[in-house]
Amino acid sequence: MAFSRKDGFVWLNQFHDSFLNFLFEKITFLGDGWFIIALGLFFMLFKKYQTLAWIILLSYISSGIFAQILKHMISSPRPSVFFKMHQYQYYLDTFATSRIGFKSFPSGHTASFFALATVLSNYWKKRQLCIVLVLLSVLVGYSRIYLAHHFLIDVFAGAIIGIAFGSLSAIWIKPLIKVATTTKKNKSLAFSESPTNTLLNQ
Repeated sequence: MAFSRKDGFVWLNQFHDSFLNFLFEKITFLGDGWFIIALGLFFMLFKKYQTLAWIILLSYISSGIFAQILKHMISSPRPSVFFKMHQYQYYLDTFATSRIGFKSFPSGHTASFFALATVLSNYWKKRQLCIVLVLLSVLVGYSRIYLAHHFLIDVFAGAIIGIAFGSLSAIWIKPLIKVATTTKKNKSLAFSESPTNTLLNQ
């Protein structure tokens, strides 16, 4: 609210070096779709965590779809494109590898990890875990700015989307599981009552 996109981006990128480049490239991967999906599939291997796995996957899909809809509706330049368009004499080493184009708003990586963090926090409700997840969420969001993929407003919007869909997914999953279970039972019942299956049982 207090800074323009340009001033906020410059202020948040005052410190850059090779170690931080390496560190934030690893941290930003936590918001990548492949990481979220892999984590969801990992929890799917354990029967007691299968509901959690479905919530994680649902939160990722729903937040991702919503973020992509906004990206296509709102034409917002990436930082490197923005500075070039407005002829600002500003350059970062990360501009060379940052994303380009006009799909900066909102940050999908931020939305994905905030959704994951919200799901895990609501599921386990442990204070220490919540603190760690909050810190990781902030770092993932900041990594998108540091690596010159997004502005602060993009990350802020991504965080709101992630929290919203992470919370909603825990509510949506119950009726979805109920529908899936009912459908499975009906199919099983229909098969057992079929003439062919009756003859086989005889």
